[in-house]
Amino acid sequence: MTPFNTLLILVITAAALPATAAAQAPGFFAGLDVSGGIARGSSSTQDGGAAFAGGGVVENVKFGNTTGIGGHVGYQIDPAVSAFISYQYTRGDIDWDAHFPRFGVASSFSGDATSHTILANIAYDWPLSEATTIRATAGLGVTFNTLSGVTEREKPSSAFASNVADHTEAGPTGQLGAAIQHYITPNAMLSLNVSAAYVGAFRTGDTREGNLGVTQITPYEIRDTWRMNLGASVRMRF
Repeated sequence: MTPFNTLLILVITAAALPATAAAQAPGFFAGLDVSGGIARGSSSTQDGGAAFAGGGVVENVKFGNTTGIGGHVGYQIDPAVSAFISYQYTRGDIDWDAHFPRFGVASSFSGDATSHTILANIAYDWPLSEATTIRATAGLGVTFNTLSGVTEREKPSSAFASNVADHTEAGPTGQLGAAIQHYITPNAMLSLNVSAAYVGAFRTGDTREGNLGVTQITPYEIRDTWRMNLGASVRMRF
């Protein structure tokens, strides 16, 4: 059973427990987070790849399902408002095609798209009962997006063409979220969360190694990436 499934079962079970008074006095808290979701992105690259090939035009960008794990620490300012810092590691597959008009050929690319994200967040809670609240969150921060393990294959034969160099791209990020939270004790809370995050840009490195040896390329870029996540969290107050 995955960590996400385990936490999800705990959240559902907690919702059926008798109400326990939620401790909302000022104080520090920390927690663990897991998530799964989907991602969407696009590319405006018109000149990717080796210069002699005349520029590869990127199309058909597709992200696979994502999984994530992270944690957070923060402070309950008053019964409704809290602030916290969060870290998220998220991974998913990525595929795209590039066609080269000069020679009338095309290649497919596949690899991993990962992010290390640090956010400063503010949250507001609305009580539904003594033990259950609804939370809205907003966060801003920085993300380090990496394309790695990218393999190029010729189309339509799928013959190996090259391994494209890895690259990490830093940029701003923002996230909006909502959660339903249930306190199983005055100091322990489980929650089910949904969020939408602007992830920004990914790009490959500037070399490829394969059927032409090691050659310089114009990087392939994936921009305007968004992730939508369903997650679960466990939090403890101190």
